[in-house]
Amino acid sequence: MRHDPVRAHEQRVQRLLEQFGESLLGAIAESPAVHRSLARLRRQGITVQLVVDWLREPDGPAASRPAAANRPPAPPPEFRIDAEDLAFLRSVGIDPTRRRRRRAAS
Repeated sequence: MRHDPVRAHEQRVQRLLEQFGESLLGAIAESPAVHRSLARLRRQGITVQLVVDWLREPDGPAASRPAAANRPPAPPPEFRIDAEDLAFLRSVGIDPTRRRRRRAAS
Protein backbone atom coordinates (compact mmCIF):
# COMPACT_ATOMS: atom_id res chain seq x y z
CA MET A 1 0.00 0.00 0.00
CA ARG A 2 1.46 3.35 -1.08
CA HIS A 3 1.66 6.38 1.19
CA ASP A 4 -0.92 8.94 0.10
CA PRO A 5 0.20 12.41 1.32
CA VAL A 6 -3.21 13.95 0.60
CA ARG A 7 -5.01 11.33 2.68
CA ALA A 8 -2.43 11.67 5.47
CA HIS A 9 -2.95 15.44 5.51
CA GLU A 10 -6.74 15.02 5.61
CA GLN A 11 -6.41 12.62 8.55
CA ARG A 12 -4.17 15.10 10.42
CA VAL A 13 -6.68 17.89 9.81
CA GLN A 14 -9.52 15.65 10.97
CA ARG A 15 -7.67 14.83 14.22
CA LEU A 16 -6.95 18.53 14.83
CA LEU A 17 -10.59 19.42 14.24
CA GLU A 18 -11.73 16.70 16.63
CA GLN A 19 -9.34 17.99 19.30
CA PHE A 20 -10.56 21.55 18.70
CA GLY A 21 -14.19 20.43 18.96
CA GLU A 22 -13.53 18.61 22.24
CA SER A 23 -11.75 21.67 23.67
CA LEU A 24 -14.55 23.97 22.56
CA LEU A 25 -17.25 21.73 24.00
CA GLY A 26 -15.31 21.45 27.25
CA ALA A 27 -15.13 25.23 27.56
CA ILE A 28 -18.83 25.58 26.78
CA ALA A 29 -19.80 22.82 29.20
CA GLU A 30 -18.06 24.63 32.08
CA SER A 31 -20.22 27.73 31.71
CA PRO A 32 -23.34 27.94 33.89
CA ALA A 33 -24.49 30.91 31.81
CA VAL A 34 -24.44 28.76 28.67
CA HIS A 35 -26.52 26.11 30.45
CA ARG A 36 -29.08 28.73 31.51
CA SER A 37 -29.25 30.18 27.99
CA LEU A 38 -29.69 26.74 26.44
CA ALA A 39 -32.42 25.89 28.94
CA ARG A 40 -34.31 29.09 28.04
CA LEU A 41 -34.01 28.24 24.34
CA ARG A 42 -35.19 24.64 24.91
CA ARG A 43 -38.25 25.93 26.79
CA GLN A 44 -39.08 27.91 23.64
CA GLY A 45 -38.79 24.73 21.56
CA ILE A 46 -35.46 25.70 20.01
CA THR A 47 -32.65 23.21 19.53
CA VAL A 48 -29.18 24.70 19.16
CA GLN A 49 -26.49 23.16 16.98
CA LEU A 50 -22.88 24.29 16.93
CA VAL A 51 -21.12 23.58 13.66
CA VAL A 52 -17.39 23.98 13.14
CA ASP A 53 -16.27 24.04 9.54
CA TRP A 54 -12.93 24.63 7.89
CA LEU A 55 -11.62 25.90 4.60
CA ARG A 56 -8.30 25.14 3.01
CA GLU A 57 -6.22 28.12 1.93
CA PRO A 58 -5.89 27.95 -1.85
CA ASP A 59 -2.11 28.39 -1.76
CA GLY A 60 -1.30 26.45 1.41
CA PRO A 61 -0.27 27.90 4.77
CA ALA A 62 0.46 31.63 4.85
CA ALA A 63 3.91 30.99 6.29
CA SER A 64 4.95 29.21 3.10
CA ARG A 65 4.23 32.25 0.94
CA PRO A 66 7.27 34.54 0.47
CA ALA A 67 5.15 37.71 0.36
CA ALA A 68 3.69 36.94 3.78
CA ALA A 69 7.14 36.28 5.23
CA ASN A 70 8.44 39.68 4.08
CA ARG A 71 5.45 41.67 5.30
CA PRO A 72 5.67 43.26 8.78
CA PRO A 73 3.13 41.95 11.28
CA ALA A 74 -0.15 43.85 11.34
CA PRO A 75 -1.00 45.76 14.51
CA PRO A 76 -3.67 44.16 16.69
CA PRO A 77 -7.19 45.25 15.74
CA GLU A 78 -8.69 48.01 17.83
CA PHE A 79 -12.24 47.47 19.07
CA ARG A 80 -14.55 48.48 21.84
CA ILE A 81 -17.41 46.55 23.38
CA ASP A 82 -20.42 48.71 24.23
CA ALA A 83 -23.16 47.84 26.73
CA GLU A 84 -25.34 46.23 24.05
CA ASP A 85 -22.45 44.01 22.87
CA LEU A 86 -21.66 43.04 26.46
CA ALA A 87 -25.29 42.14 27.18
CA PHE A 88 -25.43 39.93 24.08
CA LEU A 89 -22.14 38.19 24.87
CA ARG A 90 -23.29 37.48 28.41
CA SER A 91 -26.63 36.15 27.13
CA VAL A 92 -24.75 33.48 25.16
CA GLY A 93 -22.48 32.61 28.07
CA ILE A 94 -19.46 34.75 27.26
CA ASP A 95 -18.28 37.25 29.84
CA PRO A 96 -15.24 39.14 28.54
CA THR A 97 -14.88 40.90 31.91
CA ARG A 98 -14.40 37.60 33.80
CA ARG A 99 -10.84 36.61 34.60
CA ARG A 100 -9.70 33.40 32.97
CA ARG A 101 -9.20 30.41 35.23
CA ARG A 102 -6.03 28.42 34.96
CA ARG A 103 -6.60 24.84 33.94
CA ALA A 104 -4.92 22.06 35.84
CA ALA A 105 -2.26 20.24 33.85
CA SER A 106 -3.59 16.90 32.61
